[in-house]
Amino acid sequence: MALRTGFHGSFTLLRLGAALVACLLAFAAKPAAALSCLPWGAADAYLQAAKSESVYNIIAGKLRFDESLLPQSHSDNPNDTPPLTRIPAQLSGKMLEGKHFSGRVNVPAVLEVECLGPWCGGMKSGADQLFFAEQRGNELVIRAAACGGFAFDDTSEVRRQVLECHRGGACEPAMPR
Repeated sequence: MALRTGFHGSFTLLRLGAALVACLLAFAAKPAAALSCLPWGAADAYLQAAKSESVYNIIAGKLRFDESLLPQSHSDNPNDTPPLTRIPAQLSGKMLEGKHFSGRVNVPAVLEVECLGPWCGGMKSGADQLFFAEQRGNELVIRAAACGGFAFDDTSEVRRQVLECHRGGACEPAMPR
């Protein structure tokens, strides 16, 4: 896994592949009465990020945004939900640097909420979470997908999984490959 520096200081950067996008497109191509998602956890996100061409920062903290901007399914046509909604946000917390969460950050970010028909990713503003924030130029993007997003409740188990992966230990996906 390559580490780089950039964006307002020293960030631990990871890469996220196109596999998730392909999975989302596969769901979008099939008509369905209900969305069925495969198991997905922090180790899965770490592994996808490590294989990606995109650059990621791992940050434990809070994302603050206007929840009224989250996409809502329309009762008259639930499939008329926009496929992607971008919401301005503020990300604060501690970034993974080296082997610990130590670098303080307080930066603007964008929350991208993906929808597959009436099913949308979601998030609560100000909740303690661990984020895999994609760096796109000077912009940090947090993706909330209908299946398998890149934000997790910031629990000791989630941090343990990410740190274990990052330190080269066992990095067990939620569903073995």
